[in-house]
Amino acid sequence: MVELCFKLFPTILETEGLLYKIILSTFPPSRELYNDIINNNVVIQFKNYIHSFITEPHQIIKTNKTPQELLEEKGYQLYQCKTEQDLDTFRKYYEPYEMLCTFKGDRLAEKHIFFIVKKDLNNIKRSNNPKREDDYGTSVLCIQFDRGDYNYVTIISRYNHTVKNPNATYNNILEKINPGLTHSFER
Repeated sequence: MVELCFKLFPTILETEGLLYKIILSTFPPSRELYNDIINNNVVIQFKNYIHSFITEPHQIIKTNKTPQELLEEKGYQLYQCKTEQDLDTFRKYYEPYEMLCTFKGDRLAEKHIFFIVKKDLNNIKRSNNPKREDDYGTSVLCIQFDRGDYNYVTIISRYNHTVKNPNATYNNILEKINPGLTHSFER
């Protein structure tokens, strides 16, 4: 259940105790909840149900600019991955012990996957004291949108497996990369 929650709710896990409170307030205590979710094939419904308790605390800025234009303003190149081969081209940016689970395959069936890469990447050095949103951690970001009706976003730091909750970089708020980015991707 812990692994499932980490995968489904990285942003909610940013607030200590919140997910626990939501689950306990809506489900009776049970050691079988995970098995019930998996065996009844209701992972997406469970995710949507839990997310229905969360309100978006940020303002979405409307823009006519494309994601490419907005990211260019911040010094990024945008790449969309449509094949496993596309994904593999980004492995080189990750240390072996920080490889994204995305590279293990089959993620494209569940997600729309983009990478944004800083244009001055070669000038950005890894920190001795890694922070999820430091220059190195945000020099290559993986942005993933769930396929389906809700399109939840996950922004993954380059320090995958090294920093706390790398799957919630910028709290998974695209506006923190550049205002207007959420609306731009929606369009």
